Parts: sequence; C-alpha cells; structure tokens
Amino acid sequence: MNDPSGDELQDAMESPPEKPGWGFYAALALVGLLVLMVVFLNYPAQKASAGAIMSRTCWTMQSYTDRTGILVPALTSPAVTAGFGSDGTLTGSGGCNRYTAHYTTKDYTMTISDTASTMMSCAAPGVMDQESAYLADLPRAASFRVDDSSLRIYDAGGRPVIIFVPA
Repeated sequence: MNDPSGDELQDAMESPPEKPGWGFYAALALVGLLVLMVVFLNYPAQKASAGAIMSRTCWTMQSYTDRTGILVPALTSPAVTAGFGSDGTLTGSGGCNRYTAHYTTKDYTMTISDTASTMMSCAAPGVMDQESAYLADLPRAASFRVDDSSLRIYDAGGRPVIIFVPA
C-alpha cells in the first residue's frame, strides 16, 4: 500500500482545483442549444395560436386613440365590444350602434376593412365621439398582440391604437 506522506497531502490540498475538461463545456453548449431550440421553435406555435386566442374571446374596449391621436381610457358604460369570428368577421357594439367589419391576420399583422354600422344617435355625453373615434381607429390596425388578459392593436408606426380586455 502506498501511503502518501504528509508533504504530499499538503501539496494536494494547496493545489488549485482542476479546470473543467472539454466534456463539461460540450454539455454546457448542448444545454444552451436546447434552451434556444425550445424558445425559437415554439415561437411559430405562439404566432399561430394568436388568432385563435383572439377569436375565442369577447372583448371590451379599455382604451382607444381619440381624434387628437392620444390613447385615452374608454367610457365604461355603454361598453364598446368586439367579437373576432374565425371566419374573418368582426362584430360588436360601438357603444351606441352595432358595427361589422372584415379582418385578416397573419402572424402578428392585422388588417381591418369594410367597416359598417347602424346610424342611431345617442344622447349620452361622449358616447358618439368615442364611437366615431373607435370606428376610425379600426382601419388603422397594422399589428396586434394578444394573450389571456388583453388584445392590443397597433398602427403601422407601432403605436397602440386600441386596447381590449376580455368581456
């Protein structure tokens, strides 16, 4: 049996720890690659499901861009609503009138067109101004982001135009 001497033990305890070998770095690189694959390969699935999330929820407007271009809070009553059908139709209440439009999405881009509404007049203060601004905002849609708590519609410059919350 080879018994190390006291000097050999002292040298072993004072020597610096060994540096990790190539196997450690290879394993670390593989873990990093797996994380990147999970993040980036799942991204198209998130984009594909964005339209599905949007169409299975009834939305109530929380904010809109007024005539001056400022994002302002919406009136709480009467509510402005939006329902995005899986067939590309958008229907809802502008607060006073019922409206309909066509929409298309691809990835996170959005186009809303052919907006039409009934022609009633409401006497409640601010309702008609809000409805007019909202209906004017719809065709400005260029992109959107959606999750379980909000639907945000942006213009071509990336500025928020309309923000919805689930009804």
